[in-house]
Amino acid sequence: MSKILVIDDEDEVRLAARLSLEAGGHEIIEATSGIAAMKLLKENHHFDLIICDVMMPGIGGLELCQLVRLDPELKDIPFIFLSGKREDIERLAGINVGADDYVGKPFAVQELLLRVNHVLLRHKHGTPTNSFPPSNPLLQLGLPQFIEMVVFHGLSGKLTTISRPDDQGVIFFDSGHAVHAKFKEILGEVAVREIMGSPLLCFSFEAYEVTDQITMAMDISRAIKKI
Repeated sequence: MSKILVIDDEDEVRLAARLSLEAGGHEIIEATSGIAAMKLLKENHHFDLIICDVMMPGIGGLELCQLVRLDPELKDIPFIFLSGKREDIERLAGINVGADDYVGKPFAVQELLLRVNHVLLRHKHGTPTNSFPPSNPLLQLGLPQFIEMVVFHGLSGKLTTISRPDDQGVIFFDSGHAVHAKFKEILGEVAVREIMGSPLLCFSFEAYEVTDQITMAMDISRAIKKI
C-alpha cells in the first residue's frame, strides 16, 4: 500500500481519485490547494506519490511541482498531473517541470489506478517514467537574477554555490539581506564578491519558511516563462 497525496480544488475530482486509488489498496490524503499541500508535505508526512491538478487558485500545479523538485527532502517523490487540458503543449509543460505522468480529465478510474501503479513500480525500480531527466527550475536562472529575487521578496535562507575546480561558497540571507558569507576561507563582503566572480558550476537555495519557498517557486516560474 502506498500513501498518496491528491491535490485538487474540486471535491468531485478528489472523490473520484479516492475511489479509484483506495480500490487499488492505496491510502489517500487530500488537499484542496497548493499551499495546503505544501504544509502537509513539510509536516514530516511521508508520501509515495503526489497527484495534482494543474489549474488551481493561488499556487498552481506547475508551480507546486517546481517547488517539490526544488526541495531536497521532496524532490524524489513521483508526481502526476491531472488536468482538463489535453493538448500536447500542456502535457509537455507538465513533464518539463519534472512530472512523471500527465492524466487528462475526465479520467476513467481504471486508467488512473493503472497510471499510478505504473509510476510507483517504475520509481521502486529506479527507472525514470519519462524521457526527461528530473527538472530543477533553479538551474534555468542565473545567480545574479536569483539573488535579486531573494532581495526583492525579502526571503530568508541559505544560498550554497559550487565553483570550479571544487570551491564551495555560502551566503546566508535574513529578510532579503545578506548577513553572512563565506567562500573558501574568505568571509563577509569580500566572500560575496568572490562568489559572484567565480566560475559557477551550480547553486541551490534552502528557504527557511514554507511561505518563502512558495514565493520563490512562483517567482522562478514567472522568470522562466520570460526566458
